[in-house]
Amino acid sequence: INIARDPRFGRTSELPGEDPYLNGEYAVEYVRGMQQTDEDGFMKMMAFLKHFTAYSREVGRGSDDYNISTFDFFDTYLPAYEAGMARGGASGVMCSYNAENGRPS
Repeated sequence: INIARDPRFGRTSELPGEDPYLNGEYAVEYVRGMQQTDEDGFMKMMAFLKHFTAYSREVGRGSDDYNISTFDFFDTYLPAYEAGMARGGASGVMCSYNAENGRPS
């Protein structure tokens, strides 16, 4: 549910786009679809959201430290994860490879 920030790509094969609300709705429905239960009530699979968080930066991924404003963090990067966890019921998250504001993911 990474944010696609490069305008050349629009919606990519793995990402719904650059809109945090749309990404959140995508996460909710994707998780609900994946975590359906079998006839005994057990999940057929567990869905994890990735990559938590701010992995959508288009430069220098891997071991970089991205400086992200508090506003951008809460307005752009976190809403989809909140929706996927709170409303979608995701089983967990996979961390990103970078750090944000000096803190590893």
